[in-house]
Amino acid sequence: MIAYNLQPIAVRGLTGIGNYTAQVARRLIDKDSELHAFDFLGRNGAWGILEENLQMDLSGNDLHIVRSLPLSVYIRMGSAGKVIPYKTLTHSGADLTVFFNYLTPGGLTGKNIITIYDLVSERFPETMQARNRRLLQGHLKDSASRASAVLTISEFSKREIIDVLGVPEEKIFVGYCGVDTEYYTPGKGFTTGIDKKFGLESYILYVGTLEPRKNIKTLVEAYGLIADKFPDIKLVLAGGLGWQPGETLSAIENSPYSDRIVRCGYVSNEEKRDLLRNARVFCFPSIYEGFGMPVTEAMACGTDCIVSDSSSLTEIAGDLLYKIDPGDVDGWAQALQAKLSSPMSEDRAKALRAKAETYTWEQAAAAAHNAIEFANYGIIK
Repeated sequence: MIAYNLQPIAVRGLTGIGNYTAQVARRLIDKDSELHAFDFLGRNGAWGILEENLQMDLSGNDLHIVRSLPLSVYIRMGSAGKVIPYKTLTHSGADLTVFFNYLTPGGLTGKNIITIYDLVSERFPETMQARNRRLLQGHLKDSASRASAVLTISEFSKREIIDVLGVPEEKIFVGYCGVDTEYYTPGKGFTTGIDKKFGLESYILYVGTLEPRKNIKTLVEAYGLIADKFPDIKLVLAGGLGWQPGETLSAIENSPYSDRIVRCGYVSNEEKRDLLRNARVFCFPSIYEGFGMPVTEAMACGTDCIVSDSSSLTEIAGDLLYKIDPGDVDGWAQALQAKLSSPMSEDRAKALRAKAETYTWEQAAAAAHNAIEFANYGIIK
């Protein structure tokens, strides 16, 4: 029997890891699966949230919800967690447990799979919240060494896992994040009213959390260099505040064009699709990414993109997108000016969408299935 720990989707308001978990898990779960989630004292109503995020009726599934303590606390217990074995805590009868997040508790025994999206905690620890950084730095290497197989989301992250954590290559399975090209499609006009809410007509777009690793300061400064040339174009930043947003907020407030920089906050999927479809260009200046789902979603909408020439973004963009060093403000400004000065051809829009169509959730789920086969049998059937 296989158990899936669904903790990343036991919350509302999913971001990258949650979306990946929901998409892959719903393609793996069957009636013989055992499902785990931690919901301390039942405060979150995990059952209903899981059904909502999975878009599945779980009444016929074997769902085990732990209410005695939070999963993060259990993981922080480290080896002391062996006092309360994971199987006992979850009343699990599974032979293999799949975790969709980086860490497993010390009380876990038996076959298991973990998902490592990136190694920002090792490569750029200064861009993380201290508490999360300490948790990952304290437990990730042990979790990786005890894992029967490791899932990840790009070849770049696979190389990082080998180089930094010393995981054997044969234990690592890559499944790119998919994009729903039936949902993210080209289109003109807005259906959600977000354009009227923020006064949007012509704009440059960024989607993602506002935090240091996302390097939004570079985008704000580059926008400042070309704003006079394009007086009708705004810069739209869609996403909630992350850890230490002060530098980003200061860059926005101190920009001579701050009145043309729009912060939308967290947006729904429908609002995000509206924004992506109607943007003049989508920008993703992040310093470090395991994949970068907003980029493929923008491509699926037929919207041109400029991305950082860094980490997995170089891999995802291939030769199709402009790639600029994340610290090169002048380079970003030049790329923005080039994209805004020339209308995009229909052929290019088709090429962007064709590229997006190569990233499917079915392939991501297939990689997870191969990891399961390897963990169970030592081979890929």
